[in-house]
Amino acid sequence: MDAHPVKGSGLEVGVDRTDITPLGAVPLAGFAAREGQKPAGEVLAPLHVRAMAIRSGGEPPVVLVTADLLWWGDDIVASLRSAFSARFGLSPESLVLHATHTHSGPQASRGMAPSLGVPDDGYLDRLEQQTLACIERALITSTPVRVETARVGAGLTVDRRWARTAGEIPVSPIDSDLTVVRLVGEDEAAVALLVHFACHPVLHHGNAVTPDVAGTLADVLERDTSPFVMYLQGCCGDVNPDRYEADGEFVNGGQADVEDFARHLAELARGAVADAAPAGPGAVSISRRSVVLPLQDRAPWQRVIAWAAADGVRAEWARMMLADPARFARDPRLQLVRIGLTRDLSLLGLSGEPVSHYGLFTRELSGGRCLPMGYTDGMTTYLVTRRHLAEGGYEPYEAPLYFGLPAPLAPAAEQLILDEIAALVAPTAPARPGPEREEVTRR
Repeated sequence: MDAHPVKGSGLEVGVDRTDITPLGAVPLAGFAAREGQKPAGEVLAPLHVRAMAIRSGGEPPVVLVTADLLWWGDDIVASLRSAFSARFGLSPESLVLHATHTHSGPQASRGMAPSLGVPDDGYLDRLEQQTLACIERALITSTPVRVETARVGAGLTVDRRWARTAGEIPVSPIDSDLTVVRLVGEDEAAVALLVHFACHPVLHHGNAVTPDVAGTLADVLERDTSPFVMYLQGCCGDVNPDRYEADGEFVNGGQADVEDFARHLAELARGAVADAAPAGPGAVSISRRSVVLPLQDRAPWQRVIAWAAADGVRAEWARMMLADPARFARDPRLQLVRIGLTRDLSLLGLSGEPVSHYGLFTRELSGGRCLPMGYTDGMTTYLVTRRHLAEGGYEPYEAPLYFGLPAPLAPAAEQLILDEIAALVAPTAPARPGPEREEVTRR
């Protein structure tokens, strides 16, 4: 491939990687089946936070952070943004916090049901300080780069709602492609690599610390492909590794399985890097939107009181509502952020756990020029569709209890989410109506 000079590309980046592995035993987040187990002291592989400061045209930088965490809780996002602005004199809105969604790291939210993982305050305090230090090191470096990108089919994942019900729930399309964004310096050497893929990192189910597939893939590629790699988690709310038996049983794996899966993805990423094409001159921008999501009818308050005296996640949920009645009355707000990297390439983050439908919509609406990400700038809930609500199951009805949502999403939420995505990705093109579109007034 012919060389494309960096001069005039208009994009500069600074990067840093910092270890955020717990120093001692902590409870892990992600699997309610771990409830009652001792805090995890075994570390199979380290966890990292990675920061990239992105600049163009002499404007203040946009800072993208990824971390090997289940998510960033809304409370942690607010605290970090405030500290970020005070420490660096930058707008808090210029900080974007993304998580790889590993289910084998500490809880990074104080607002979830305890059975999903109890937060360790000491770890969260240290996480905030390490993240700010990581950002600081990224901000003091700046390397001119050009941007190249490529996309390749992976075929390693499956619609988990279909697979775990052994076909009882009809299969839905998923985004099984892997996309690389290569940032190349003046000496034609790689400066950084972004890898976008949509897959729940749930190969490992044990009570031990590991970044699972997402963080391990970044570690593998940093050894032989690029000195700095960020994994961008796609819309994987209904996507798991393709490891299901015919009866719907998922085959749990250990760290060796995690590393095998990551090496397979790394081979695909290296092949894509070899075929990467220019993505246009740098044009960094950031824009945000938010929308209140409508809910179904809430349970009567007397029933909530009765549930609180029982056992299980519904009881945990009820006690959360009783402890904070304002939360029970409040509808959730979804945050959306778009980061423009070049005129032809951008990232779209959502503060929830989006299913494939929203990622595929974003891909199609943008002509493949926008990479959709979940687990960004907080955690609202599973972003399911009208169809999922009709089918039932974990994502639309059980998961909201763990998230502390007052009630499941209403069917009208789907179109609101699509409209907000369209407003950021293609503001001049209205979102195409979904099935049985309802006219909904935004609140």
